[in-house]
Amino acid sequence: MQGSDQQIEAPKLTEPTQFSEEGKNENFRVHSAVDILFILRGLMQANSLITLYLGYGNNFILTSILSVDSDKKEMIIDYGTNEKISQQALQSKELIFVTTQNRVKIEFVCNKIKKTELKSRNAFVVNIPESLLRIQRRDNFRISTPTTKPLKCMIPVPEEDKLTTIEVTLLDISCGGIGLIDQRAAINFEPGVTYTNCQIALPEIGVVKTTIKVKNTYLMTLHSGDTCQRAGCEFIGLPAKTEAMIQRYIVKQEQMRKPK
Repeated sequence: MQGSDQQIEAPKLTEPTQFSEEGKNENFRVHSAVDILFILRGLMQANSLITLYLGYGNNFILTSILSVDSDKKEMIIDYGTNEKISQQALQSKELIFVTTQNRVKIEFVCNKIKKTELKSRNAFVVNIPESLLRIQRRDNFRISTPTTKPLKCMIPVPEEDKLTTIEVTLLDISCGGIGLIDQRAAINFEPGVTYTNCQIALPEIGVVKTTIKVKNTYLMTLHSGDTCQRAGCEFIGLPAKTEAMIQRYIVKQEQMRKPK
């Protein structure tokens, strides 16, 4: 796939992010090599359209990732259709890549580029970035958790002079929060209440350790006819590394649910 360059206007969503406060972008930055490779390969498998900017100017190329080589720390991307801009890209010392993945803005910078061929077609080779930005929009992509083996959230709750850990079931999860159901009425969820040191085990990925704040609650009726409390909670101060774990889980679940 090779998109047209500069003849069209770059989508506003895929413009490079400008941060007003120095260091503010660290709140969204992913440094883990494992997570970076996972995200890049996800973009490749989805054949995601990526806007490649030559610095922070107006020139850009529409491209996509064709292959990722973790050993060489390189990836091959589509060559531009405008030869003049492609030549400018080869001379550029700051290449800014911007795209989206499951409604999350992905942005990274590469500083090494060269021309190559892949299947008798021109292509670019660029370095795998040492870090990337994942900027979650407010409307976080939420996915329902499996019903056969549902995720559990372990919540420490004060009880007299000690903490008791209560296990509740997750109904859904996003990078912004979780939906919980307490069938045993072990916790009296109330909006505004915060629970610290909560843990959610994500199969084959790791354990999410986080603080949650109850945003809303309501009674729901189960298939059995019984009623129980459902609580919508948001994550508080979720580190970028932990958010990347949740994103990996969401992507894996989406891939598993796609028709073969």
